[in-house]
Amino acid sequence: MARHATGLTAAYIQRIKMEICQSNEAWVEKDGDLAFDHTKIILRQDDDYFYARVPFRENDPSAVDVARLDARKIIMDSVWPPADSRFTAAPDPLPADTYVKQPQLLHYDDTPASRNLGALMLGEIEACEVLRLKPHPNIARYLGCLTNKGRVTGLCFARYSTTLAQLLREGASAFDKHACFRGIEAGFKHMHALGLVHNDLNPSNIMFDGREPIIIDFDSCKTEGEPLGHKGGTFGWTTDDGDPCSRKENDVYALEKLRGILLGEATTAAVAK
Repeated sequence: MARHATGLTAAYIQRIKMEICQSNEAWVEKDGDLAFDHTKIILRQDDDYFYARVPFRENDPSAVDVARLDARKIIMDSVWPPADSRFTAAPDPLPADTYVKQPQLLHYDDTPASRNLGALMLGEIEACEVLRLKPHPNIARYLGCLTNKGRVTGLCFARYSTTLAQLLREGASAFDKHACFRGIEAGFKHMHALGLVHNDLNPSNIMFDGREPIIIDFDSCKTEGEPLGHKGGTFGWTTDDGDPCSRKENDVYALEKLRGILLGEATTAAVAK
């Protein structure tokens, strides 16, 4: 059976009758405006996943001629890491208010970090296992891992409804900004006391449980001095000093920027950036 080095022949695709399960349009900046670049498609055949890019927009993925796609297999080990007895198993059945964080296959192979989503998941599990043993009211509650056929397929957290970014966009005034800032500060100090650095503290990674701010998203969370790899913080919310390692200064920088946004008390140059 003829195969390309990194892809599969159209005849092979047609024979196994892959199912299109996701698609998304990608846009790029061109001459100061956004221009369509391609549509990315995720296909499934039994337990295997593939991805393909097509140079046209497609509102109805089912109309795509699968046999003509240059589909490439998603490497299982790079997305779903092997399960480990050290990892906390999620409750079965899951509580109704559970959020399951799973690898975003539509991002696969878009960036160096997205080629190894499994490593990001493992790093997040390691951080969450520490936080589970030492919980804090301003840190997302981790419930454990979902597994299937010996692989981790998702991380389970308590579900929260609103981000700080949403409240700020909407100009919401019905929340106590001083209490919000105190909660964020308490959460990040708790993490630092455990030897962890979040490295991606920003309004999109802060949610609310009632009036209580909750720090979420730990795929950039590392111990102090640990290499960040390809996954770092959000542009404009880290020190941007070129240091490839996890540093408490990243969280301090972000906290001071949040202080300026929430309280109007800029104490460092961070808020000016």
